[in-house]
Amino acid sequence: MDDVKQVNLEIKDKSVKTELKSGESRKPLAFYFDTSAMVWLIPLLLVISLTANIVALKVPFLEIKIFPHDPEAYSIPHTVTLMWVQLKLYWVAVLIAGFSLVFPFVKLLSLFTLWFFPMRVSTRGRGLRILGSLGRWSLLDVFVALVLIVLAHEQGSLFVTDVKPGLYLFLLAILLAMSTGECMSVLHERTEHHPKLSDTKALRPAVGSGWRRIAVPALLLGSLASLAIAVELPFLKITAWYLTDNSYSILGTIETLWTSDQRLFASVVALGLVVMPLAKLLVISGTWALGRSPHRFRIATLRIRIVSQWSMIDVFGLAIALFLLEGSTMVPVKGQIGAWALLVAIILNAILAWTAGSLLAARLKKLEAEAASNG
Repeated sequence: MDDVKQVNLEIKDKSVKTELKSGESRKPLAFYFDTSAMVWLIPLLLVISLTANIVALKVPFLEIKIFPHDPEAYSIPHTVTLMWVQLKLYWVAVLIAGFSLVFPFVKLLSLFTLWFFPMRVSTRGRGLRILGSLGRWSLLDVFVALVLIVLAHEQGSLFVTDVKPGLYLFLLAILLAMSTGECMSVLHERTEHHPKLSDTKALRPAVGSGWRRIAVPALLLGSLASLAIAVELPFLKITAWYLTDNSYSILGTIETLWTSDQRLFASVVALGLVVMPLAKLLVISGTWALGRSPHRFRIATLRIRIVSQWSMIDVFGLAIALFLLEGSTMVPVKGQIGAWALLVAIILNAILAWTAGSLLAARLKKLEAEAASNG
């Protein structure tokens, strides 16, 4: 019996060592930082985000008055009801409810689970990456609200929008959840057992990349050109006879929000639609064309992931599409050439992300495998 117990203990000890070596221990992420302030700071930030999210659903985002109708409160539940019951646009209602009503709570619950629940390191990392890539889509309804604010600018008493606390609270909740999730991803990186990569060996992903050697630079140039056009050209125009027929571009949206004393929203639009998309293209370009050590190459791929999560032109594009569908119920508008340029920029960015991203990920995986075998 003692021999059997000894064998079992040896097997258990061996399995534990194997788990630790492979980075597959099931220790909760919070327990790695139980001696630091992070063990309580992360849950506190998640609770604040959850509270702001709940309160934001109880109060309106905007109060809208369009001649000759009475003032009407604009909120996420109201929008979903409008799309589903009155306009019978079921798939639009599902998109708004899914991205702006359901997903924020699913994400916060998932982040709580990923912080406290014991699970494999690889499983936790996969979950954090998925939540990070989807987090920006919760801002869909915020962008729709910001478009309404811009359309009402300088329209006198015929079209008025009054920003309510719900919009600030919802924006705070989403940005806080995104930032906390990114902080958890950085902390998670410290728990992964990556092999040490060289600081001297040069690497250019463009070399030996086959058809991607031509495709990636072409996609980079196309993405940059389409982004510049989409930012400059108008994407919407008011067609109501009783309103000023203004046209609005992304740069015009930023300027209008800034001059209307909505500088927080102007900064969010500038960051998500101009700064981060441009930073994404620059980081991909530098990573693709420049020789880097494997260690620096790993850092560059991490930077690409971060800027990609905060690049929001795809979310804004969907918001414009939804507004064109539901806008006729509030104020007549029509799409402009900038909307098509935005669509081209979104498509080219998606193709670029797959074309360059798949190869960069494969190269990094190969470098880590070589380093592990040499170590």
